[in-house]
Amino acid sequence: MSSADRNRAIDALKLALAFMVVGIHANPFAPLGRTAILLTGDGLFRLGVPIFLLFNGYFLQAAVERARGWAYVQRGGQLYVLWMLLYLPIYWPMLLAHSPLQNLRSALFGYWHLWYLAGMVMAAALIVVIAAWSSRALAWLAALTFFAGIAVTYGIAWNLITPNKLIFSDPLLANRNPLLLCLPFMLVGFLIRRESIAERLRVGWLQLAAAIGVALVLVESLALARFAPKGVGHDTLLALGLAAPALMLLALKGSTLVADRRLGDYASGIYFIHVAFCAVLFRYSVLPRPAIYLLAVAGSILLTWAIRRGGLARRLL
Repeated sequence: MSSADRNRAIDALKLALAFMVVGIHANPFAPLGRTAILLTGDGLFRLGVPIFLLFNGYFLQAAVERARGWAYVQRGGQLYVLWMLLYLPIYWPMLLAHSPLQNLRSALFGYWHLWYLAGMVMAAALIVVIAAWSSRALAWLAALTFFAGIAVTYGIAWNLITPNKLIFSDPLLANRNPLLLCLPFMLVGFLIRRESIAERLRVGWLQLAAAIGVALVLVESLALARFAPKGVGHDTLLALGLAAPALMLLALKGSTLVADRRLGDYASGIYFIHVAFCAVLFRYSVLPRPAIYLLAVAGSILLTWAIRRGGLARRLL
């Protein structure tokens, strides 16, 4: 969005999601025990990435309409390269300890949280290539890739699938990658804008769907931990397919447009920057998780303020 037509509800939601993403990496509720982690870091906070991807797809469709789809992809790629370079001093020791294949995988798919940018760029590039497909075909592709991701998640959880660790290890996971996570949610966001879905739905129904979806996310997280023989990352949960679009559509129903990108900048800044504080504090301190969370959030806010003050927001965020 340009700074002249930003939807305050969207930016406020993104800011809340950024705080949740910090909670995934430095969960302040961890001292309360495993159940608290399942409800927060492995549950509620997992809404962050899918909703961000939905908005990526939504605004990619606007770019495609203006014949600027590849410019969108290029901008995402530039951000990815820039932040990979900025984080290089932090992950440099990891590169020295890893094999060339591991380092190539890290370069392609990102350090820690930057996997999101890499995955978004790859998925966006594919969507630009197939943007002329019918909405029905795109919807089928979204459904196929989403349910394939769910099948992989549950297959791993029940020991039916054993991913090759030479290929599928952090940051590229079998159930969290450009094809099975980024692509389906971005396609849904793309179609929501193309088909004007938000305008067709009533707020009351969206609120009900969001409430049910969020509740199911919590139930599914607890159930996976309770019944699955093997642990698996909760990045791809079936209930996210309901909760994330419902919350995104509710934000789209907000009609307050503002000429102020501040909330959006702070959401992006917290997302991009917080891992630097997490990495340093985990490596060199023995602080409890709540303290690390608060320092990561506070530090990210302060640095985002400095970035905005220095006129670098459009370049870095």
